[in-house]
Amino acid sequence: MSVLFYRCEAAGFDQPLPALPDGFEVSVWKPRRDGLPPRSLPSYPNAVWWLFDKLGLFANPNCGVIMISREGTLAHSSLVTPRYFRFPEMAADDLQIGATWTAPEMRGQGLAKASIGLIHEHWRGAFKRMWYLVEDDNAPSIRVIEACGYSLLGRGVRSVPAGIGPLATYRMTEAN
Repeated sequence: MSVLFYRCEAAGFDQPLPALPDGFEVSVWKPRRDGLPPRSLPSYPNAVWWLFDKLGLFANPNCGVIMISREGTLAHSSLVTPRYFRFPEMAADDLQIGATWTAPEMRGQGLAKASIGLIHEHWRGAFKRMWYLVEDDNAPSIRVIEACGYSLLGRGVRSVPAGIGPLATYRMTEAN
């Protein structure tokens, strides 16, 4: 299975993205500012992102998670990470949206699209380019990112050394 690499430039990004549906609340966790992940997020892998930030493995201080909740229950989350060893194609002032998750019963309500808009708004001025990687068989995620104005940059692979997921790297092998 291959990985698709999508990207958008911050300069000139004027894609209008949908607003959050009524009844949902937004919060942002930033490891550098807030410490350990909140209880609403799974402790692993978010504790890993906290540790990576603490160890200075990220190229800049802009790691975080956007969380969308309804009635106190997490409905959607998306991780934002700066460049680090997993994503060698990124520049030091780039960010990447990953680990995107929506509760099954909340899917189809536009939360993923709204999340991308919220990320662009919250991290405005903190990135030059925003990246989004998705497995080529994940049609719903591909539809979302293309609807949000991201361009397909190329195709690549994921390598997992010694089967350790947090050490996996992504490399683009062919440009679009």
